[in-house]
Order: sequence, then C-alpha cells, then structure tokens
Amino acid sequence: MTPDRGFVPDDVWLLRQVTDPRLAPDGRHVAFVVATPDRETDTSESAVWVTPTDGSVPARRFTAGPKDSAPRWSPDGRFLAFVADRGEGTQLLLAPLDGGEPEALTHAPFGVSGPAWSPDGTRLAYVARTGAWTEPDAKTAVERSAPTVVTGLRNRLDGEGRFDSRRSHVFVVDAGSGEAMQVTEGDFDDADPSWSPSGDAIVFTSDRSDERADREHRDVWVVAVEDGGTAGTPRRLTRGLGSAASPRFSPDGETIAYVGHENEAGNSAANAHLMVVPADGTAPPRAASAALDRTVFGMVRPAGSPLAWSADGESVLFVANDGGRQPLYRVGRAPGSAVEQILGGDRQIVGLDAVAGTVAFVSVWPSVPPEVSVTTEDGSAVAARSAANETLRAAVRFAPLERLTHQAADGTTIESYLLYPDGYVPGSAVPTVLEIHGGPHGWHPQASMLPLYQSLAAAGYAVVLPNPRGSHGFGEAFARACVGDWGGADFADLMGAVDALVARGIADPNRLFVAGYSYGGYMTSWTVGHTDRFAAACVSAPVVDLVSMWGTTDIPFFSEFEAGGTPWERREEMIERSPLTYLPNVTTPVMVLHWEGDLRCPIGQGEELFQGLRRLGKEVVLVRYPGGYHIVRTPSQMADFVRRHLEFFAAHGGLALP
Repeated sequence: MTPDRGFVPDDVWLLRQVTDPRLAPDGRHVAFVVATPDRETDTSESAVWVTPTDGSVPARRFTAGPKDSAPRWSPDGRFLAFVADRGEGTQLLLAPLDGGEPEALTHAPFGVSGPAWSPDGTRLAYVARTGAWTEPDAKTAVERSAPTVVTGLRNRLDGEGRFDSRRSHVFVVDAGSGEAMQVTEGDFDDADPSWSPSGDAIVFTSDRSDERADREHRDVWVVAVEDGGTAGTPRRLTRGLGSAASPRFSPDGETIAYVGHENEAGNSAANAHLMVVPADGTAPPRAASAALDRTVFGMVRPAGSPLAWSADGESVLFVANDGGRQPLYRVGRAPGSAVEQILGGDRQIVGLDAVAGTVAFVSVWPSVPPEVSVTTEDGSAVAARSAANETLRAAVRFAPLERLTHQAADGTTIESYLLYPDGYVPGSAVPTVLEIHGGPHGWHPQASMLPLYQSLAAAGYAVVLPNPRGSHGFGEAFARACVGDWGGADFADLMGAVDALVARGIADPNRLFVAGYSYGGYMTSWTVGHTDRFAAACVSAPVVDLVSMWGTTDIPFFSEFEAGGTPWERREEMIERSPLTYLPNVTTPVMVLHWEGDLRCPIGQGEELFQGLRRLGKEVVLVRYPGGYHIVRTPSQMADFVRRHLEFFAAHGGLALP
C-alpha cells in the first residue's frame, strides 16, 4: 500500500542510519550497524545487527547498544568483535556467535577504535590514545584555569575538537588472555590498522612528517609484529605527499591498496584515487583509478570500508562519485588495467565488504533511506538484506529524483537533480527551492539532507539540486573550474539551472527560494547580494568573509588554495569575492542557521552576515544551535533545522505548512 503522506520534519525520528557492512569469513552472514534516534537522549543509539546473505531469515539485532559499532568477524566465524561503551568508554568486546555474554578485551583509559583481526584469529589490532589527560571535572581550580598553548596550525579538527597532548597509536591484544601490547609510539597519530595475510605485519596510516604540526598528510606505513609480541620499526611505503586512508593488503601479501592522492595541501578539487603500492616498497605508489577521472570515495574516513580486494586477489573493488551517483567499480592490480563499473544506478554506495565472491554494501539515495544489500563481484543479482527503515518507508511517500541538464553560455553542460513536489501536475509552475551543495567540491544529491529535500517536496515545492562548476563527479577539470572564481561561473551555472526550470514551466518565477550549507551558504549569501529574484533565503553554516575565514577555520590551506593565496597576498581579491562586501545590495529576507561548535566554517561567519544585514536595516534572523560541529547535529536539531526552512519560506510567500 502506498503511504498517504510525504516526509515531515518529525520523521527525522524514524530515520535510521545504516553503516559498516562486514561479511563473515564464509560470506554467509553480514553484520552491520544501525543507529536509531532516541528522543530521551537526543542522540542516535547504535547496535550491531546480523543477517544471512541469502535472505532466508530477517536481520536480527545482535548487540544491546546503546553505543556499539565496528563489527568484525573472527577468521573462524565463531566470534564477533565490536566496539562498545559499557561504562568504561569505548572498549573492544568479544561475543561468541553460539550465545553468551560479550566480554571486554580492552580497558584502555581513553577508549579504542578501528579493530582488525589477525589472520589466525589469536589477536586483534586496534587504535587507542596514549598520554596524560584529566577529565575536566576532576581538575583543580588552578588546572581548570590553565591556558592551552598552541604551537601549530593543526591544533583542532572539525568533528573532533581541540587537540591535546594525547596521541593515537596501534595496539595488539591477545584474544584469549586480553594482554595488550603497544605497537607504535612517538609524537604521532596513527590510524587504520590492517593485518598482512601472514599475520607478521600491520599496515597503517600516519603523519610523521616534520611539518605535521602545520600541514596534514598521511602516509602508508608497515610495521612488523613478531609472534612473541615484539614490534619492529615502522617502514614508510608512500612518499610524504598528499594523504592516504584505509590501506589493505592483497590476499597474497604483495600489494597494498588504499584510497589516497599526492595532491598539494588544501587541494580538494583534485581527484582522490584508488592507489596501489608494493608491500616491500620496491616501487612508488600508483593511481590505479586515474583513467576514470572521478574522485574516489573514502578520503574522509567513512563508517565502513571504501574498498575491498576481490576473492582471487587480482582486482580491487571501490566506490567513486559519478555525476552524483556513487557506483561500485573494479580495477585490476596490474599496471594499465581498465577500470570497470560493476554496479551503477540511482544509489550512493557508502561502505562495502567482499568475501568469497559475495559483496555486501550500504547504499542510500535521497528518495531511498540507507539499507544493506548484497551482490556478486560482477554486480549481478542485487538483493536488499536489511529493513532498518521499513517503518519510515511504510509511513512516508518519498519524492523521486530526476536528472536534468542545461547548457551554460559557454556551451558547458550542467547537470541538476530535481524533486517534483508531492502531487505535481505536469505543466504547472510551482514554488521552487534552489538548494546549493557544499564544498565547493561536493556534489548533489547530498543524502545527508534527505529530511530537508523530502520535507520541501512534501510541502509542495520543486527542489532543484544543481552541480555547478566546482562539483566533483564530472572530471577533475570541471571540479577545478571554480578555484579562484567563487561567485563567477559557478553562480551563473546555478542561475542557469533555475532559468531552465522556469523555461520548462516547472518553476514559478515569482515564487523562488534559495538555500545552501557551507559553501552552499557562501553561494546563497552571494546570490542575495547579486540578485533580488528570490523571495527568501536560508543561509546555513556559511562562509561570508574570505579574509576572516582563512584566519579562523581548521583548514587554512584549503582557503589559500581556493583563493590563490593568503590574505596578505590576495586581500583585495578576497574582499571582492566575499559576500560580506555586497550586503548593502541585499533586499531578500535572510535566515542564518549556524552551529556554535563549528570549527570548519566558524560561527563568526554567520554572525558577520547577521550583524551586517541587521546594521543595514535588512530583514534577517540568526538561529544559533548549541554544540555540534560543521556536519554533526542532534536529531532534534535536524528536525528543527528542516522545520525552520519551511516556516521561513511560508512566511515570505511560500506554501503553508502541511
């Protein structure tokens, strides 16, 4: 039966996130994580679920929660290790598959992450923080008053917060005795451990350069781990260029595949690649996916593996963005191997695993909530294997997406996605929202914004999601096309997408609205300073002043790259490209939404926009959300965020709330 209503903001509480699919060694079961919003705590509580890959019985909840993640099968399939908080912080637990209570293997003072089984099933590697640290509530008054001394540009990271003296290192714990050994050490942060097939080495990523206090890059390293527990000296396999994530040994132990690049600092316009490097270090890394000319998913550490070796070890499966979709690709390990798409369609794959010819993956689309599916290594016989969002899909009618194109003035083809409003009558012109993605090297559609897109469509708006110059998914040259030109051709591309919908009779030119987040917030602010065609604008987590943004963001090299230099080198150009400069031109009512904990686009940017418009006597309101980061928010905040868009547009000529 088709649901009788569309999405509303409070449906955020029904939306479950599904992540990190992991296949059992025989490929007959898959474990995954389901995060469920909880009204009482206003957080998402997570648990591990397990289901057979043949679909013979429904998925079942395997762990109790409330903060369980990272399921990892033992090589013999008898145990499932996972990370959970049972009152001692996030520790590594071991649960028998034939029944029994999970037992804690670790008791790390600051918790653990990233578990990985040794091939013989006797040990697990993991990452834990080391060093001295005292809980704020346990400090004396003098300690609480002590300053923080900052000596490097990399002193904070959005999503993590301010750095302290602790460092993350690789450990190994005995699965039987619980005896743990620290494998890496030093004034470095290590991550992503994974074992060699022989069990005598661990590959991991780390930034151990002399410039690590100021510039971030991650190399791939290998360290020997002997049977007696003694670790060797780490050996670097990459060249101190760019960054690396998720390294994995090939089944024969001769090659390591990882997601990475050798790009200059701050250059997020260039593609990330599926990289391969000999495990013995006899040759430099090679970009196996370069011919694809698409950015490979997984550089920002995802909640799930972005790559997997094929069963025969001759190729690697990975995910890349292609025009907003994220298909599954395969490339051979041999130089010159062709890249082959093995599973496409309207989906964004966000995590995968492959065992014995079976591939499990999580995918999502703005009209399809996330679930686990399985397929074969050739992409045939795709079948859903979870129903985490069954309640939501039974209650809500989702608006589908259509891909459209228009020609820019210079002949460039610009693609957009369109959500038609609920109950749309072909040939009718309707209120339309231009929703601008972040980045600028992001892409539409952004599945994380499903509640916003679907709520707008359910309320009766057409929602256009353009991919202007600067967007990934259309080749590296297209992604670089907005560098040094924010507010130029990218702005024209966005207006062209709206013009095309008006020309087709879909968008009502008298009832246009605009919204955007991050760089989308920048562009929304720029838009209202350069045109009065929109009835109202919602500006979220924006950049409005390129000079102050450089001095306050956690990624200053990104700002330099996009602007072509520092404020003392490019000050006039930065001012010219800053929406703040054009606030006197604004006639559009503006709502600014920003999180106080944002370290990427600090809330000062939103405050500058609000204060400037208010000082000029313009119609503006600032919505400040406590806590959070740039892309982290509580379920209630997300519901409120969506609701405020609907209310603000309704108050300025839009549609009444459903």
